[in-house]
Amino acid sequence: MEWWIILIIVLASIGVAAALGVVVYRALIAPGMRKCGLEKYMTVKFAHRGLHGDGVAENSLSAFRLAKEAGFGIELDVRLSKDGELVVFHDSTLDRVTGVEGKVIDFTAEELKGMKLAGTDDGIPAFSEVLELIDGRVPLLVEIKSDIGESGVTEKLAEVIKDYHGDYIIESFNPLALRTAKKLMPGVPRGILSMKFSEDPSKRGKLLYTLLENLFLNFLMRPDFIAYNKNGHDNQSLRRIRKAYGTPLFAWTVTSREEEAKAISDGFDSVIFEGYIPDKK
Repeated sequence: MEWWIILIIVLASIGVAAALGVVVYRALIAPGMRKCGLEKYMTVKFAHRGLHGDGVAENSLSAFRLAKEAGFGIELDVRLSKDGELVVFHDSTLDRVTGVEGKVIDFTAEELKGMKLAGTDDGIPAFSEVLELIDGRVPLLVEIKSDIGESGVTEKLAEVIKDYHGDYIIESFNPLALRTAKKLMPGVPRGILSMKFSEDPSKRGKLLYTLLENLFLNFLMRPDFIAYNKNGHDNQSLRRIRKAYGTPLFAWTVTSREEEAKAISDGFDSVIFEGYIPDKK
């Protein structure tokens, strides 16, 4: 066979492989195509774990009450107690906020309620208490905390929130939790959380975190929006999704007006904030 024929075959094969790679890449990162009323959330600024600080504990009823009274949306975290109740707490372990050793999953909801948050009078609230307190006054951004070896958080959330009449959207770092939410709460906007995991030495180079950082697992649940760390605006997958689909982007966690202005200039639609009081819109 003539050398030039071999060259043409090789170049054609490379071209086909490259084109196939582009198709696969786009299929992996593609978000959902529905709008599902997300426009109204793009003008909301969400108080990260409520308006906390100055003697007010994160993820407390006091922090949520202050955010409600100020008219901000509220970002909060839900996970399961030992007896299968949905409680509002960020960490899987209790020591940082309560000073108690052990995991949230090792205690009942009643026991957790008696644990004081950051030395305040607030205990760990049940999610149902938060819904009763907010009562539809401001939108909620509910993060599903589903750790390795734990399951049932999404199912419990769907059960508890089904009769709530206020506005809410859900998010998670765990694409499988969102996949379950897609089945159980098909009309609820859902978003994938991500960040530059490669900047964390404990996660750098690990396949799962590489996939999550670059949004390669979007195919599992087709997110309606993306909540990405404020410093990750230059992630190539994020930029391509924004350009190709106009998918709403939320920046977390913004800690000043300057960071907020930069996040908006970097292409984010709105922010999840703490440590300062932004303008409402």
